[in-house]
Amino acid sequence: MDLFDNEELFKQEKKKVKRNSIIIFSCIAIAIILIIVIVVAMSYIQSIQIGISVDGVGVPIVEGQTVIYDESNNMFVNIKEVAAKVPQYSYINGKYGENSENTEEGVVQCQSEAVQFSMNSNKIEKILFSEDTEDTEYGYMYLTYPVKYQNGILYAYVEDLKTLFNAKVNYNQKTNKVTLTSTETLYTTYQNSIQNLGYTSVDSSYVNKKALASDMIVAKKDSGYGIIRPDGTEIASPRYSSIKYLETTEEFLVENNGEYGIISNLGQSKIPMSYEEIKLLDTNSGLYIVKNDDKFGVIDKTGNQILFMEFDQIGVDKTQFPSLENGNQYLFYDIIIPVSRDEKWGLYNIRGEEILPVEYDSIGCIVSSRQSASVQNAILLDDYEGIIVGKEISETNRNKKYAVYNPQGDQLVDFQLDNIYYRTENGRDVYYLEKDGQNGLLDEVFAQNGINKVVKDINSNLDSNININNSTGETAPIVTN
Repeated sequence: MDLFDNEELFKQEKKKVKRNSIIIFSCIAIAIILIIVIVVAMSYIQSIQIGISVDGVGVPIVEGQTVIYDESNNMFVNIKEVAAKVPQYSYINGKYGENSENTEEGVVQCQSEAVQFSMNSNKIEKILFSEDTEDTEYGYMYLTYPVKYQNGILYAYVEDLKTLFNAKVNYNQKTNKVTLTSTETLYTTYQNSIQNLGYTSVDSSYVNKKALASDMIVAKKDSGYGIIRPDGTEIASPRYSSIKYLETTEEFLVENNGEYGIISNLGQSKIPMSYEEIKLLDTNSGLYIVKNDDKFGVIDKTGNQILFMEFDQIGVDKTQFPSLENGNQYLFYDIIIPVSRDEKWGLYNIRGEEILPVEYDSIGCIVSSRQSASVQNAILLDDYEGIIVGKEISETNRNKKYAVYNPQGDQLVDFQLDNIYYRTENGRDVYYLEKDGQNGLLDEVFAQNGINKVVKDINSNLDSNININNSTGETAPIVTN
């Protein structure tokens, strides 16, 4: 082999090394690109993965259980799983106040409030039993979307968690991240920062803490109470003796020198400060009970008079009627207002129209002492949309008799019943009536006398000896006005 052959061999080896180097560097470059792509992809996947945190603590995500979506891709969150993370809250199956494991209904509650909800409904009930309120308050509220039920679990639309837990909720739909800040955490945060805004403290009453979730702070200065935003923007100047947040209407009850009024969440006066007392009658109708000189009336949300201030009482005493324990004692069937004057009772509707004159002796039936301890006073017959009314039948005969009217003022039964009451049997309230010493199942007696339920749900063979018609005989017509 001569010199030229060695030189040619060297050139070929050099080309081979160069080619291998190019391949190696290309592989390294491709590997680097792949690594970058994988890292970016993983970061993107991680960024769109669902994340839920409560006060900075993550809620474990169980696929197909923690979160579901509707047909419009709205996120719904497992209420029970969130309740387990919100401080001081617990979750209960069934309806509030009942011992039930019905998973189609549920309650979240803390020491100051219970919230009742059920599947396929966006209407919730809030029962406030905090010690810082004058009495037990009650109200309906509405969620953005109905509660969903799937595989024995109740789900709420993600932004409705604010209403259920009185918490501030931030939902970033692009990143699928949900952050929930509880009332107590908000209170601590603002209590620590309020001095920088010139205030001395955040009001600690539970009803006013609830306003924090809507970025409204009831705060105190030496001059009085005011309402501000977290950035210091003033909603209401600090000149009031007291302020109370009305969550169901997102308004504020304000007071100075014993005179009360209502202002909006924008600080606008809705009802002037000219009443000794103002109380929300009902959220849906936007009505308020007002008081001056020991007389009560009803006004609407703009201050217009619905019922003049001439009544001694509006609404019944719910402590006498267990069925109203979690209900509204001021309004029956969303339309009827019971009123009392000079120890007589009557009914008006929410338009201020008289349904029954104020001349009856009671609304509801207080059972006589000879009844057993298990029976309960009755006032409403929901299956029939009936209202029980009592009346002394004559001045010489002080024996009270009871009749039943519907919300339109039509008489379903005239004044001939001695008692109407109910008893809990097999987990349900069963109603009875008494006439002339005879007792019978209310459903059976009503059915025999042609009084039908508003919603028919039971078919049965009925038998009763009690006749509540105007006259005797099998073909006598039922009672009419």
